[in-house]
Parts: sequence; C-alpha cells; structure tokens
Amino acid sequence: MDAEHDPREPRAALRTAWLWATGSAAAMAAGWTAEVAPDAARWFGFRGPHCPLGACLGEVHCPGCGLVRSTSLALQGDLAHALPVHPAGIAVALLLPMTFLVHLDIIRRRGELEAHRRLRSAGHVAFVAAVVLGWLARYWIHC
Repeated sequence: MDAEHDPREPRAALRTAWLWATGSAAAMAAGWTAEVAPDAARWFGFRGPHCPLGACLGEVHCPGCGLVRSTSLALQGDLAHALPVHPAGIAVALLLPMTFLVHLDIIRRRGELEAHRRLRSAGHVAFVAAVVLGWLARYWIHC
C-alpha cells in the first residue's frame, strides 16, 4: 500500500467512494433524462421535488430554488436557459462528472490519496460558493 493511502478504514473509504460515484452517476442520468419546464422538471411524466423553503419564502429567497432545473438544462447542453434559472446549475453540472471521476479513481486505487481529499474539499467549496453566489445574483437581478 502507498504511503499516500489513508491507513484509516480503507473499506469505509471504498464504500463511501462507491456511494459517491453511484450517486453522481445517478444525478447525471436524472439530469440527462429530465423534461424541464419553467415551473418544474419532470421524469417520465412525474413532477420533480417541490421546494418547501421556496414555498414558504418565494422563489427568489430560496438559495436552491431552480437548481435541479438549471443543472438538468446544463447537463443537456442548454446553457443559455440554465443560467437564468439558477447560475449555479452550470457549476453543479461540471462538478458531477468530476465527482464521479475522483471517486472512480479512489475505487481504482483501492484507497484515498491526499490529492483526492484536496479535490473533494475544493469541490465542496466550489459547490457552496456557486450556490451562494448564484442565489445572490438571482436576488440582485430580481430586486
């Protein structure tokens, strides 16, 4: 085993990597197969999730409202329509395949490297920054 591999719980790291890889692949598949309308995304005729916070506060006030629709549009290559729905959708659409690849590499190496941890941390920061900045941009535009 490499000195860079995490000596702590390699099974747990592999289990977590499998979950993240599967989850990101499922999210990409869901985005590719969604029918996106201005009010909701639909899969095989079923409406996607309702935002409870958006229902209480209004669409502009919720940091995540529109993120599923925007990410789906971005994954389908429709960046022009994804941007006004939620600017962070484009960032999420870029982060999903990166997440998938990083976790596939963890599985391939049968352990997590320090580089994997740094990439995951950078991805988390990028996600939070994109959602917050996208929310602020939407709020500023609609005010």
